[in-house]
Amino acid sequence: MTATKQISAQKNHNRFQLALVFLIPAVAMSLAWIMYFTGLWIPERRTNKGELLLPPAHYTDLHLKHGEQNFDSSTTEGLWRVVVFGSTHCRETQCVESLYKTRQVHIALGKDADRVTRFYVAPQKPTLSSELTTEHPGIHWLTADEQRVQTILGVKQWPQNQIFIIDPLGNLIMGYKAQQSGGDLLDDLKKLLKASNIG
Repeated sequence: MTATKQISAQKNHNRFQLALVFLIPAVAMSLAWIMYFTGLWIPERRTNKGELLLPPAHYTDLHLKHGEQNFDSSTTEGLWRVVVFGSTHCRETQCVESLYKTRQVHIALGKDADRVTRFYVAPQKPTLSSELTTEHPGIHWLTADEQRVQTILGVKQWPQNQIFIIDPLGNLIMGYKAQQSGGDLLDDLKKLLKASNIG
């Protein structure tokens, strides 16, 4: 092989390697995007305890309100959010327990607790006891239209006392039944926080 042919072959080889450097991550990201937003190719045996929401809804579509004002989503931008959908007064045992679970999980995250914030969302402006609000400092007490929530989550009734995880990009990605243990939520959050490069 002449020197010219050797140089040409080496250039082609280098171009091929350079193309692979860009192509492999692009293909991996595309597959991850498809799996995340469509659920395709996700294995049946998963380690998460919550129910994956596929495709995930975006929480800004809920049109959350704080009092009479639209909730400023930028105040929690970049954070993971744990949401309890509850009643207006949250007097029933299951509602109080759902709030308690999310508080204990938040505390149990330790040094990662700063990466997570909590929402409480009711169909009408929350009217809560002073004891309840004192027990849950830092939580965002919010309101959302009942029909809108049901449509976005694809459910037939208000998801009473259910807990959801919203990722730092604003996607509702996982939900938990009211009777599930706080340990399920904690295990999933720890895995998500460990794996995440955002939030």
